[in-house]
Amino acid sequence: MNISEIEQSFKDIFEGEGEESLVQSIETVYELADNEEFYRLVISVHGLSMEDTIIIHTKFIFRTDLEKRIIIDKSFIYLYDINCVYHKIDFDNSIDLEEQVKDIVESSNFGEDLKILSDFIEAPAMFLNYYMRRHKITDYSIFEVKYEPKFKTTPCDKTTFDFDININNNYDIELSIQKIDVPSDEEAADSYQFHFKFMDEMITEETDSIRNIHYLIGSNIAQILDKKLK
Repeated sequence: MNISEIEQSFKDIFEGEGEESLVQSIETVYELADNEEFYRLVISVHGLSMEDTIIIHTKFIFRTDLEKRIIIDKSFIYLYDINCVYHKIDFDNSIDLEEQVKDIVESSNFGEDLKILSDFIEAPAMFLNYYMRRHKITDYSIFEVKYEPKFKTTPCDKTTFDFDININNNYDIELSIQKIDVPSDEEAADSYQFHFKFMDEMITEETDSIRNIHYLIGSNIAQILDKKLK
């Protein structure tokens, strides 16, 4: 199967009516395998919205020949969850490839962490304000949250999820979320770092779960602004 067919399949999947893209960005890069016997065609997708599904980020990876003309097997792996959790999918032809990719997206066949981050970008300002009010944080209101991926083709274990957050239509805070690898002999299975940058200061919070992501972000925003402005 030619690389051009793969590219056309993804173009058909991710372009809406009137050539309107269903993704915030899509980047393609080739990576030479360690044994130098083939390339990996990495299609990195950010801000995917299809039907009722929003996916903040995933990757589709195919193995190609050294001339970058054809794929060397009819399968791909896709980023199922952060960090570096992949699932393998086989397909028969370009039509089957499109159906497999659409099924992954439309069925939201992704891991819990990726789903939590994806749900967060659906209506982040609304949910942040709700959680802040619920916890009696009333001095600040979130006006806008933009997902701004900074490194679109970075290795999965180095991936950060980057946001610009506007508060009270007056202050801007940069937020970067990253999942950190934890040694297997540690008690905690997961670790996440939330890096908040406001004015000239960087503040990092670490947690073992992102299930309470809205309150974690909202409460830290309030603390940072209180410290700087009061």
